[in-house]
Amino acid sequence: SSGINAEYGVPELFENMTAALIHSQPENAKKFMIKYLETLKEYRDEKGNYPAMFTDANMTAVFGMLDVTNKGYISMEQYRSALKTLGVKKYNARPDGCEKDQISLPTFITEAEEAPITSIMTSQPFSKAFPEIE
Repeated sequence: SSGINAEYGVPELFENMTAALIHSQPENAKKFMIKYLETLKEYRDEKGNYPAMFTDANMTAVFGMLDVTNKGYISMEQYRSALKTLGVKKYNARPDGCEKDQISLPTFITEAEEAPITSIMTSQPFSKAFPEIE
């Protein structure tokens, strides 16, 4: 049973839905979750991809918190840690700049956006991805 859950991404689905629920704080949580699942199904059926709730601005803010000295880059360890914290399970282990241990903001955003959809992050704002939910 737990193998099936992992195979179909059930834990990630619930993590993402919970994050969306907390982010949106709708009046009717049950209605929100039903619409959330319906919208995900529509995206999967029509576009083959799922939207999520993080924007470029969110990722820029995270990057800025890590680049406290404004060098314009973060270390590989910071890159890995930030992506994991944001919910990205699988990511490019050798992004541009890894040889020098200097990951730039554009690289960070690109890698986050291109991460497999098990993550909860894209450049599309949550409100635009799910306009009829909020």
